[in-house]
Amino acid sequence: MPRVLGTVAVRLTLWYAAAFAVSAALAMAIVYSAVVGVLRAETDEELRQDLQETVSLVERGGIDAFRHELEREVAGPDSSSVFLRLWSGDGRSVASAGFEAPDATTLQAVRGQRHTATPTLRTIHPKHFEHGVRLGYANAEPDLVVEFGQTLSGVEQLLEALRNGIFIALPTLLLLGGPIGWFMSRRALRGVEIVTRTAMEITDGAMNRRVPVGSRGDELDRLAQAFNRMLDRIESLIAGMREVTDHLAHDLRTPLARIRASAERAATRHASPEEWNTFAETTTEECDRVLQFLNNTLEIAEAEAGATKLRLETIDLTQLVEEACELFATLADDAGIALEMPDPKPCMVEVDRSRVQRIVANLIDNALKFTPTGGRVTLCLADEGRWMRLDVIDTGRGIAAGDLPRIFERFFRGDGSRTGRGSGLGLSLARAFARAHGGELAVVSTPGVGSVFSLRLKTRDGLRPLAD
Repeated sequence: MPRVLGTVAVRLTLWYAAAFAVSAALAMAIVYSAVVGVLRAETDEELRQDLQETVSLVERGGIDAFRHELEREVAGPDSSSVFLRLWSGDGRSVASAGFEAPDATTLQAVRGQRHTATPTLRTIHPKHFEHGVRLGYANAEPDLVVEFGQTLSGVEQLLEALRNGIFIALPTLLLLGGPIGWFMSRRALRGVEIVTRTAMEITDGAMNRRVPVGSRGDELDRLAQAFNRMLDRIESLIAGMREVTDHLAHDLRTPLARIRASAERAATRHASPEEWNTFAETTTEECDRVLQFLNNTLEIAEAEAGATKLRLETIDLTQLVEEACELFATLADDAGIALEMPDPKPCMVEVDRSRVQRIVANLIDNALKFTPTGGRVTLCLADEGRWMRLDVIDTGRGIAAGDLPRIFERFFRGDGSRTGRGSGLGLSLARAFARAHGGELAVVSTPGVGSVFSLRLKTRDGLRPLAD
């Protein structure tokens, strides 16, 4: 029972029932107030008309006409609910008819009326009357005051019936609010329950389960879509972790085997100093390779997870590319490859210098690696307004059509690069750093002709919103 009472469905039901009750009570109070106001206004308007008609009668025919009116009122059907009296200026009752005169009618009220230009209305509750009485006074010439009274029995009986109806209807509405609230809360939480069941099934190992998405496009459908995208992302990350683990095990085996072989040779009794030096050099080289491999793997994972902390600064991208060309100029000359950057123009970007340097270095190194002697590697900067594009164009052997979709995957090495000692992380690292900057790295390649790697970064002006 405590668990059931603590559920969201029960809390929503209670809130709905409470809101429903308050709304119903407020609505009924408004209706009751409106009915009271309408009935009171109609009673007062009817009383004013009767006063005006009686005053006109007195002014035209005098006291005799008033007495004739009294006889008509006594003989009429409203004699038990209407009171009519004529006062003299000194406070004497000249003539009266209708139900018994209320005790609250006093000379003071009559004298106060003599100096009032408009009719005076008031409600009294005589002790010997079951219902209230609405009285009105109006001046009549010469020196006379007409008093007209009307019982509120009909109005009060109608209001009493209305109150009784409200007292019966309100508990009924309260009783209906609970089941209706329960139905609405269960219906509203149905999508959440589906998500919960799916999450429990995934917890039990059904990683391929997904939440069914409806066609209404409401908040629950968007929740289901977001949940499914999250599951796809988690599944992709798990697959990536497994892939990384497999490649780590594979790529670490070779350097560790070399270190072990060198250690075994150096540990023999007949090892010469040269062999010890070779062992030390091999160990240092392989350790550096392992460390670089692990660092690159961690940096890619960090960048793809959005956790890379960039140290942004405004730099000239053209100058950075020129420095990279100077760094690789000797390697290009030794390989007989022309490395050039035609028509350089300043281009200011706000980036993490060290990471963009590694992107450019990876692209140049990759181009030189797969371009034969006599080939050409060209670096071109193109201004695209809010974006700056760096194209690294080579005349190498190109990338096979089957390898092109996977060229940026971690540890992927095409058929032409399997004989080298690369780890297959360079392009993956470059694209991860580019995306961390809000940019992109793409490739277009034709086998036998060459490849074009395009890096797009936002310019300094593009980092700020454009004016309307």
